[in-house]
Amino acid sequence: MAGCSLAEPLLLPLRGSRVEYALQVLNRYGPALKPTRGQRLVNEVTCAYCGGRGADPKYSSASGCPVCRGAGAVRVVPPVVACRRCAGSGRVAGDLICLTCKGVGAVSIPFKADTCPRCRGTGEEGIFYCHACKGQGIV
Repeated sequence: MAGCSLAEPLLLPLRGSRVEYALQVLNRYGPALKPTRGQRLVNEVTCAYCGGRGADPKYSSASGCPVCRGAGAVRVVPPVVACRRCAGSGRVAGDLICLTCKGVGAVSIPFKADTCPRCRGTGEEGIFYCHACKGQGIV
């Protein structure tokens, strides 16, 4: 790759979409340019369900959060990304705890995660979530 620059892919023929262009760039320069979808290498994240307050948002402040048990933070295995199902809020359909991330708002992924071949990264399969990637779009 001596003498290569990121400007070279502009000379490749585009076939109508930015997605095809991005795939051409990825094929040419390899996995170093793959999007990470906001990977974070942390051991602890703020509880998304209670917003870090430690109190259950549905009931009084005297009752502890069912996700973090009143701590305001949850231990996770790095790397983590925001949950695609609840968009990192820890809730679905109002105040129900998200079953994909269990209310944490983030899910652990493998270090060499890639786009799910079954749903092509959407996380959906018809009206249900993709079982291969558990709705996250990455495997």
